Amino acid sequence: MCGIAGAWSNHNALDERDFAVALKLLEHRGPDEQQFLSTSNINIGTQRLKIIGLDHGSQPKHNNKGQYLIFNGAIYNYPEIGKSINFQSNSDTDILFELVTKRGFENSISTLNGMFSIAYYDEHLDTFLLARDRMGQKPLYYYHNQNTFLFASEIKSLKKLMQLKNIPIQLNKNAIFHYLCYSNIPEPETIYENIYALPPASILKFNKGNLSIESFWKHNYQKNESISFQDAKELIKVQIEDAVKIRLRADVKKGLFLSGGWDSSVIAMEAAKFDNQLAAYTVKYPFQTDQNESNIAKTTAKQFGLNHEIISIDKTPIALLNTAIKTFDQPLADSSALPNLAIAEIASKKVKVMLNGDGGDELFGGYRRYFTAKNIKFLSALKYFSFFDSNNNRKSKFGFLNRINRITQSKFPEKYLLYTTDMFRDIDKDQILNNAKSFQSAEELLWPFLDDKLSELDQLMHLDRNFNLLSGILVKMDRASMAYSVEARSPFLDYRLFETMNALDEGYNIKGFSRKHLLKSIYKDQLPKEVTKSKKISFEAPLEEWIKNDFNEIIKDLLYDPNANIYQFINYDEISGLFRGNKYQDRNTYYIIYSLLILELWLIENN
Repeated sequence: MCGIAGAWSNHNALDERDFAVALKLLEHRGPDEQQFLSTSNINIGTQRLKIIGLDHGSQPKHNNKGQYLIFNGAIYNYPEIGKSINFQSNSDTDILFELVTKRGFENSISTLNGMFSIAYYDEHLDTFLLARDRMGQKPLYYYHNQNTFLFASEIKSLKKLMQLKNIPIQLNKNAIFHYLCYSNIPEPETIYENIYALPPASILKFNKGNLSIESFWKHNYQKNESISFQDAKELIKVQIEDAVKIRLRADVKKGLFLSGGWDSSVIAMEAAKFDNQLAAYTVKYPFQTDQNESNIAKTTAKQFGLNHEIISIDKTPIALLNTAIKTFDQPLADSSALPNLAIAEIASKKVKVMLNGDGGDELFGGYRRYFTAKNIKFLSALKYFSFFDSNNNRKSKFGFLNRINRITQSKFPEKYLLYTTDMFRDIDKDQILNNAKSFQSAEELLWPFLDDKLSELDQLMHLDRNFNLLSGILVKMDRASMAYSVEARSPFLDYRLFETMNALDEGYNIKGFSRKHLLKSIYKDQLPKEVTKSKKISFEAPLEEWIKNDFNEIIKDLLYDPNANIYQFINYDEISGLFRGNKYQDRNTYYIIYSLLILELWLIENN
C-alpha cells in the first residue's frame, strides 16, 4: 500500500526537493519509506506502507529498457500471476512489474485481482499509462494540458504539484450543487476545475499532450437463467471463501471489523478458516446505550475461535469533525466518516490490515430501496387503500407513500435521487442557488449510466455502484483508514462476486420481504442465531443528537451568519428557514444542515 505521485513536462522535470515535498503530503498513506526518481522530464515517487514482501517491493520499479512503474494498493492474486509468468517473488510489486514488462500494460491489467492505482512510464515512447481497479477502491487524480501531466493518490498532493508548475487552482462551483444533491462529489469531477478522478476499471494513456481513457471492465447484467438457486448458493459460497482467503495474504498483523450484522459476521466466519490468530474488533461508541451489538459480536467471535476485543471511542464529536475536515480533500456529508476515523486510529495501534464487510449491501441487495425497486408496482397500489392514507400525517411530505408516489411518477435519472437521498434535486436549483442558471444539472451526471434494457432493480443497483459506493463509501473507507496507515480490505468487493451476482435472477437477492436472500440462505445455519435473528444494524452516527447538542454552537456561529462562505453560492434567505426557532423538523433537515456545515468548514479549511 502506498501513496503515489508523478509529473511529466515537455520541458524540464521538477526539482527533486520540490517533488519530495508534494510526495510527503501522502506520508500518511505510506510512512515506512519514501522513494522517488527523475529523468530529464518526469518525476515519479511513492510513500510506501509495507504489507507484502517487507524486504522487497521498493518503488519505483525500473529497468535498463526505460520502463518505470509505481503502484498503490494490493494485488491479491500475485502468487498465481507469478506462476503464470515463471517468476517467483514474495512481493506483489515485483511480480506486477515483471508481468507488465513481459506482457504489456494493457494486457496485464485485466488479469489483476486487487485494489490498485498504477502508473507506468515508457521512456522511449515518452508515454504514461495509468490504471485503476474495477470498483475504484484506490484513488487516482490527474491534471493535464498540452505541456504538463500530473497525477497523485490524493488531491492535496496534486494541488502542490500544480502550484509548483504555477498552474491556477479554481473551485468547481458545479461540484458544489452536485454535492448538495448527492452528499459527495460524484466522480470523475472534483471540487476543483480541471482536476479529475480516473474512473474505475479504466486505463489512461498520456502521450505528449494527448490524453485518452478506455475501460477494461464493465458491469454486465445479462442474466444466466440456467443457474439455479442451489447452484448459485454453492458458487457464491466458494467465491466468498476465496475472496476472503486471498485478502489475508500479508506479512503483517491482520484484524477484522466485527459488528453484529450479517456482512462482517460472514467475513469473520470465512477468515477464521484460514487464520485462527486473527483479531476481531468491535467498536463501542459513547452514544451507544444498547450493548446488544457488542454481545452479538462477542458470541460470533467465540463461535469461530477468534480473539475478540471491544474498543471504545473516547473522542468528542467536535474533535472527530475537525479531523474529518482536515482528512478529506473534498466535502463528504456522510456522518459515519467520523466514527470510521476513530476506528482507524485505534486499529492502527494494533494491526496494519483490517478486513471489513463493505460492499455487501451493494452486492447482495441490502438496502431498503432495493426492496422498494423490486416491488414498486405492488407498493404503488397501496395508495388506493384508505388505511394507508397518509394525507393527515403532518410529515406526509417525507412519508413512505408520498415517496413511492413520486418515484412511480418519475423516470430515471430523477428517480435515482428520489430513491437514494433526502437532499436536494434539480427542481430545487432555482430556489437554493444564487445565479442558478450558471450551475450544471445534477441529474445529467447519471445519463451515461442509464440503460433502458435494465430492470428497475438492476438500474438502481448499477447507479449505486457508480455513485453512492464509488464517490461516497469507498472514499470514506480509503481516506479514513489511510489517514492512520491502515490497509482496509473488502472481500465483498471482489469483482468475481459482482460478475456472478449480476448474472443471477434478481429474485435471488430480493424475495418477498427478505433482502440479501441469497447470502442469508447460504449462511443462516452457520452463523449464531443472534446474528440471523437480529434486525439490520446500520453503521450510522447519531446525527440528530449531534446537530441539537454537540454541533449546535458551531452551527449557530457559522451557518446563521449571512456572510458565511457557502452563501456565495447558496441562497441565505431560503436556507435560513431551516434554522428559524432552532426547531429542526425532520430527519431530512438534519442531513441538509450537516451537509451545509461540512461544506462551510471545508471552505474555511481550504481558503
